[in-house]
Amino acid sequence: MLIDTHCHLNMYLHKRFGRDINSVLNQIQKNRILTVTTSLDETAFRQNLKIAKKSKYIIPTFGVHPWNASKYVNKIDSLKRLIKKSYIIGEIGLDYFFVKDKSKYAAQRRVFEVFLKETRNKVISVHTKGAEKDALRLLKRHRNKKVIIHWYSGDMGTLKKMIKEGYYFSVGPEIMFSDHSKKIVKSIPLKRILTETDNPGGPESIMGKKGMPILIKNVVVEIAQIKKKTSRQIEKVVEDNFKRLTECILPSPF
Repeated sequence: MLIDTHCHLNMYLHKRFGRDINSVLNQIQKNRILTVTTSLDETAFRQNLKIAKKSKYIIPTFGVHPWNASKYVNKIDSLKRLIKKSYIIGEIGLDYFFVKDKSKYAAQRRVFEVFLKETRNKVISVHTKGAEKDALRLLKRHRNKKVIIHWYSGDMGTLKKMIKEGYYFSVGPEIMFSDHSKKIVKSIPLKRILTETDNPGGPESIMGKKGMPILIKNVVVEIAQIKKKTSRQIEKVVEDNFKRLTECILPSPF
């Protein structure tokens, strides 16, 4: 089974991405792509919950993206209630790369730590762009172990430390264009690799057009080439990894 462990299905409802969720759902259903749709905030989570009712292949998750963290610093009780409603948590973390205003970093860390304290027994999808060392420090402080590092693009030293901690890594379409990403994938053990698209906006930033669910097949092909495996072997590796990490019973393909 193909598995997209990190995308944002609710974003397809936005004008920028065509407001066409039906073609997206059709691709997911036709290709049987188990899809974890992460959320940037509470509104996105509510939208993703509604979308998930339309397909057995969709898992909605609650999270607050670091870009939105400052809006939730004074809503900690609300965060805790919403965390309890989501089996998998995402997208959470830190971002010192796209967020240039350092005055917002304290809010990011505050909200991230609330999530970490509340999710020691949950699977979490973590954004670390430009803040890899701080993210690792906080993950270790709070002893979170069921960790998926989303779209890792940092230094190799921190990567090795994350691998040593037992974290998983969701690999996306950047490996089709970046030598650094290919090097990262070479270093990640097969038993820690997951696949993602970060649709629809992530692929748009590197491909110039919105990503669609079928893009996950290209990601699998690229990983297979790097790891000298067949696409089917990588697909099975990812499926086994996802089941081991999440303890989810995957939907029947029939």
